[in-house]
Amino acid sequence: MKLRFALFLLAFFSWTPFSYAEEVRRLENETLEDFAKRNGPPQAELTHKVIETEAWGKQKTVMAFYIVKMTLKDGTRATRVDGYLFMPRSTDTYEKILIKNFEEEGDTPTIEAVFFANADKDKAKELIVICSWLQRHYDVNGTLYGTFVFDDLRSGANPTRLRFLKGVSEQVSGDCDCEWRDGKKKTSKYKTAAGVKVGLKKLGF
Repeated sequence: MKLRFALFLLAFFSWTPFSYAEEVRRLENETLEDFAKRNGPPQAELTHKVIETEAWGKQKTVMAFYIVKMTLKDGTRATRVDGYLFMPRSTDTYEKILIKNFEEEGDTPTIEAVFFANADKDKAKELIVICSWLQRHYDVNGTLYGTFVFDDLRSGANPTRLRFLKGVSEQVSGDCDCEWRDGKKKTSKYKTAAGVKVGLKKLGF
């Protein structure tokens, strides 16, 4: 009976899918930009300055954002921005973690700001990304802004992607900084890091 149970556990853990972050290496004397380019999505281009930070207690954590061009199932073309975080595990070894696939919203997203601020009840700061999309339509013209908040990465964790905090993101997410054809105008409060930080403080963070 014990042997059967042991064989069952072996089979279970052999077939149960576990998701671990991909491990990548930085070559000797490789620049930050070359490291990011080499480890980005295939045929993608960097769309924001590569960031190196001491986020979450890890020195030389790297963040990079890439323009990715795709063909959808219906044959139409689309462009998105993929963000990745490279968390150092040793001198030249990193874990590649997806931040988010930032999709089109009438236009290809532009990364406006990447910063850290407290956005929940613990002491660690969250990663915050502000995106914008140009809006050029018959009825409205301007810029749409969106705020994306991601939970801090705990020590020892190695997920394949960061955890998106949808609730707080929506509370400090910009609206359309736009002008409508009928003369209506609207200004977004949350289109800069400073504006989002003010909003987070109002929420009690």
